[in-house]
Amino acid sequence: MKKIFSIILLIFVSSVVFGQTDRYSKGERSESNPRVTKFPVTSQNIDYVLATPYVDTSYKIYDYAELLSESHRRDLQKRCREFVNKTGIDIAIVIVNGVEWHSFGGFTSQESFIHDFYDYNDFKRDGVMLLLNTDPEVSAHHSIFDAGSLYDMYFMGSKLEYYGPEMKPLYNAGNYYGDIMWFIEHVEEDYLYEISFPFWKCLIFAVIFGLIFWGAHISKYKLKHLATSANSYKKEGSFKLTQNRTDFVKTFTTKTYSPKSSGSSHGGRSSSGGGHSGGSF
Repeated sequence: MKKIFSIILLIFVSSVVFGQTDRYSKGERSESNPRVTKFPVTSQNIDYVLATPYVDTSYKIYDYAELLSESHRRDLQKRCREFVNKTGIDIAIVIVNGVEWHSFGGFTSQESFIHDFYDYNDFKRDGVMLLLNTDPEVSAHHSIFDAGSLYDMYFMGSKLEYYGPEMKPLYNAGNYYGDIMWFIEHVEEDYLYEISFPFWKCLIFAVIFGLIFWGAHISKYKLKHLATSANSYKKEGSFKLTQNRTDFVKTFTTKTYSPKSSGSSHGGRSSSGGGHSGGSF
């Protein structure tokens, strides 16, 4: 009887885990077909690639732990698509608990998982990702990173001190929907204000500053009456010629060609995918 009960329980757990995986999956990876488009697959990163789920990037919300209701999941998917349309960058939200986290396997840290999940799927090069892990064994339940040109500006890294204290109370209260929605809305707001500042606003500021600068100089150097000659700009008796001299100088210049040596420098990184900034809390 115990054996039958164990088999039924195993089938149920497997159906939940693999059923959720299949919902988001676009297929299996293999060495002959790793399904990676953004980065070259080499012998150094093939193990990371094969351990990373291959997902449909149109979902945006990957709730492997089933913490969200269907209506909340749809609302968040809609909000993520609005985010992409407004900002032009991508976004991915992954939710796991202890069962799903250990079922992926091969990842020594949440950081490596979140890097590879974004890099080895067909998300845009520029984007942000949030990993929400409810596994009680992990010390940090939020992992946030950015990718692409955002990394060059360390966008998410500069926000962690602000995001952490605001998101933790929502998570601790079990309000995972509010936790994720807060993240989406504030990343969008911060990105549009700090990185993608509208061109027309910059143009207005430039025109206003130019007019102020031009007006200040015009008022400083403007003549009280229309000038008809250069003498109007001179102070009476201020110019005195003390010496008049003409010299003829003959010079010779010799040049010798010296070819320059050419060289190049190469940088490398040890991460399995692309660059990221951010962290966990």
